[in-house]
Amino acid sequence: MLTPDQKERVLRFIRAPKAGDPGEFTFRDAVRALDLDSDDRRDLQRFLEDLEDEGVLRRIRRGRYSTAAREAHVAGTLSRHRDGYGFLIPDDGSGYGDDIFIPARNMEDAVHEDRVLVRVEQKTLPARRPREGGRVTRRTRAENGDSRRRLEGRVVRVLERKHPVIVGRYRAHSRFPCVQPLDARMADDIRIPPGAGLEARDGQIVAAAITLPPGRHRLPQGRILEVLGNPDDPGIEYRIVEHKFGLPVDFPPEALEEAEAIPDRVREEECRGREDFRAETAVTIDGESARDFDDAVSLRRLDSGNWLLGVHIADVSHYVHEGSELDAAAFTRGTSVYFPDRAIPMLPPRLSSGICSLKPGVDRLVLSALVEVTPRGRVVARRFTKGVLCSRARLTYTAVAGILLGGAPDERARHADLIPLLENMQGVCRALARKRYARGAVDFDLPEADIRFDPEGRVTGIVPSERNIAHRIIEEFMLLANEQVALALTSSGGPALYRIHEKPDPRKVEEFAEFAQVLGHRLARSGEDYVPGDFQKFIRGLEGRPEQKFLAYLMLRSFMQARYSTENAGHFGLALEEYTHFTAPIRRYPDLVVHRLLKRLPGGEESAGWRARLARRLPEIARHASERERNADEAEREIEQFKKTQFMAGRVGEEFEAVVFSPSRQGFFVELLDPFVEGFVPAETLIDDRYRYLEKTRTHVGERRRRRFQLGSRVRVRLDRVDLEAARLTFSVAGGR
Repeated sequence: MLTPDQKERVLRFIRAPKAGDPGEFTFRDAVRALDLDSDDRRDLQRFLEDLEDEGVLRRIRRGRYSTAAREAHVAGTLSRHRDGYGFLIPDDGSGYGDDIFIPARNMEDAVHEDRVLVRVEQKTLPARRPREGGRVTRRTRAENGDSRRRLEGRVVRVLERKHPVIVGRYRAHSRFPCVQPLDARMADDIRIPPGAGLEARDGQIVAAAITLPPGRHRLPQGRILEVLGNPDDPGIEYRIVEHKFGLPVDFPPEALEEAEAIPDRVREEECRGREDFRAETAVTIDGESARDFDDAVSLRRLDSGNWLLGVHIADVSHYVHEGSELDAAAFTRGTSVYFPDRAIPMLPPRLSSGICSLKPGVDRLVLSALVEVTPRGRVVARRFTKGVLCSRARLTYTAVAGILLGGAPDERARHADLIPLLENMQGVCRALARKRYARGAVDFDLPEADIRFDPEGRVTGIVPSERNIAHRIIEEFMLLANEQVALALTSSGGPALYRIHEKPDPRKVEEFAEFAQVLGHRLARSGEDYVPGDFQKFIRGLEGRPEQKFLAYLMLRSFMQARYSTENAGHFGLALEEYTHFTAPIRRYPDLVVHRLLKRLPGGEESAGWRARLARRLPEIARHASERERNADEAEREIEQFKKTQFMAGRVGEEFEAVVFSPSRQGFFVELLDPFVEGFVPAETLIDDRYRYLEKTRTHVGERRRRRFQLGSRVRVRLDRVDLEAARLTFSVAGGR
């Protein structure tokens, strides 16, 4: 049977323009383009027959197909609402800019976040006036309708199950035991036939596999794979998230065996043929709780007056060989996952915390980017080389900031010999930052939660994280190295893997601009189309305003998601024409691939056959890595929310100062000033007055007292309810009863 990745490649081939008649292809064309073996060819034939039955293809004669109807079908990810309907988020490059509305009756057997193939049609909706003061958005048009036409779809095939394993609460019943999914968007309970899997007690949290998907007139069925524990068990949140997001915690024995065979120190014979950087003053700068150190930086003034910046990255590809068990495990994971107090690494700790970690005072193999820049930050030369390095010191962001800003005399005394280096790095950083701002790069700088723990693992505080000068030094140096590697890959003319950020959808930007205008903030356009500098100026104009965070967040939502691609579309947010990821091969699989590509640039270990084989695999690597990255981001956010909820569990009834940051008709979210957590204030709890919601300004206004709850309003709230299972905090306005 074809894998989901192979099916995706088939669909991409079908949609791609063809030589000759662009609407036709033969079975042999598909086999040749997809490089399938004999077993896969039989599966391909069956898949094409299924697509023919579903109307995606039309067979003209034996072995020849027409894709004339392909415009009516689109693949994407299903976002399902708890009420049954949903939206298809089309794949990038599908040609569909809008989400496609899927009525509940057209869901077939798809569930939330499945990758599906949808047949698209247009529907004309009756005119319907918005509520008083309201504004019709793209999504409200899809749900409620107006006199315009909308895209509506029907699921014709599930291409890939995002959640083959569902986490939920087991409900014992003499006749109809079931699992209630913890995610409300998994709308149906899962029936558990007698004897289907492990025994669980009523109320326990379990992981269940779906054995019969839902249908129009049937509930899904499944079997229990594992009993995760009781809802109040310590650490249950990690087990829930690991199963919910399919995070493999344990490495395959074969991969661990390969890791154990790798020496724990660099041997002298491995240094031969490498550039020796052991005399360079190179340091690592990371957070206090950093678990791996895969980048070190050095800086040296040249006789010309320019600076030679060295960005030295652990040479992971020297140890993780293509096609090995370690490589397969790293590809499957795609990325490391970082929780507030632990991590799920992409590589076994023997590598990520051992031979590939640039610890101070020990030799390590590196792949280095050496970039010559002028005092004003202009790049005049670059080269890349395999090297051996001995880091001089392991520094933290806090220590470096204290040294440079004069607030840490103990650190200045301890690292007195490094002060000139750090001061020079600060100067080069500022020159690079000025260049970046001048080209229009957008810097959102949204604070994240810094969750602090005691030695027993209990949360002791949650505060907003701070970016200091040390963060900016490393950020500027890594951005520069990534850009220079991307330029080198492009100029090589061979296959490349880019980190792209496409231009935002003009309609989404216009919707955002309209809302910002209502609040008194104009998103000015410098030309016919918006350019990155327009957004940069807008963000800088919000500094110090209470609505800054929410408007920056809304603006970010109007942007496309950054992703990996073999086609260079540039990076809009960074205002760069070429960009990739090179600096973190310990924790990101695309960086490991880029290292392999960089080593085989013309003049390096070039192999035409290898480059051709990799070129065929790169689209799959790009798609898979992008998906795993998004999956990890969601898992990290969920654990963070669990920790925040647990921290607040004993504080029901307490009052807090907060800021309104996301109003909606149903109520508004608030962000507490201390601790740094968020929660929701339902509109029905505003009972000191009769409140109307003004859609245009997203404001709740009291009719008698004219009290207003709007973006940026300061408000005192009381914690009413803590839902540990859903990781949700519910507040009400203090004194509002």
